[in-house]
Amino acid sequence: MRPKHRINIIQIIREELLGFSLRNRRTSERIERVEPSCWDPHILSMSSSPLVFLVCHGSRDPEYQQAVVELLVRVRQQLSPLRVELVQLEGQPLSLAEQIHQRLHARLSRAGNGAVDKVVLLSLFMGQGSHVEEDLPAALAQVQAWWPQLPLVLTPPIGQHPAFLDLLTLRIHTHLRAAAERADAWIVLGHGSRLPGFAAQLQAGIQRLEQRLPGIPFHLAFAAQSPNLEAAVIHCLRLSQHRLQVLPFFLFPGGLLRSLQLQAQQLQQQWPLLQIEVEPPLCQDPQLLEVIADTLQKLSPALE
Repeated sequence: MRPKHRINIIQIIREELLGFSLRNRRTSERIERVEPSCWDPHILSMSSSPLVFLVCHGSRDPEYQQAVVELLVRVRQQLSPLRVELVQLEGQPLSLAEQIHQRLHARLSRAGNGAVDKVVLLSLFMGQGSHVEEDLPAALAQVQAWWPQLPLVLTPPIGQHPAFLDLLTLRIHTHLRAAAERADAWIVLGHGSRLPGFAAQLQAGIQRLEQRLPGIPFHLAFAAQSPNLEAAVIHCLRLSQHRLQVLPFFLFPGGLLRSLQLQAQQLQQQWPLLQIEVEPPLCQDPQLLEVIADTLQKLSPALE
């Protein structure tokens, strides 16, 4: 039964990516603002429901794309009959604002798609980096300029949700139950940012993990800022912590995860006493769907 399910998922991925590619191929120029003659403005006040866009960083990496579309399928099943779309900040022919605009135009200009009274941009980013602080608000402002009568809501980054601590705690408990040997320490590795808010958020999260899981040492590392993985590993070795578990604080596989795994292998070759293992990213954790659903539930007053 499992191979059949996998084939269905792959088919969905192909259809999603092919459909997106064909739509973009027909859009050879920058999308222009929809004029009132193209759609009925009264549709915004009809009995309708929010349209949710999952907003992720994006990548051209096939493994990344497969994972985000699989998550979209799971979210649609979890939130049905709520309408959920996927848009990406990078790695796409159209800008984030243009992707949202295109989906809205297609939905509101064709009969039978149902009305849209509000749009929720559900941020799948992990913290207060430059994308969250600068790029997403800029895209939101552009979409709002194109659709001035349509209320738009941008959620905080998903990695800041309080339940994310539950997700990380459960991941660590699951590993402890299954592992033959307990790790001497855990390294929580985030992407990093030139803005200080992301590192401060992750550091605060580690402190709360230490309170929940006393006796388990935690260390912080980043892919795009210091301390990096190598510096964190050297620090652990100086503390005689040789068995290390790396927990990626990001959702999706792809180039970043492969680079992290390669670096872990190289460090292990450099220090023969080192035992280091990289955990999978967080997109497959069932609790992620609960975090997404709770994020929308907390928005209910704003959506009324």
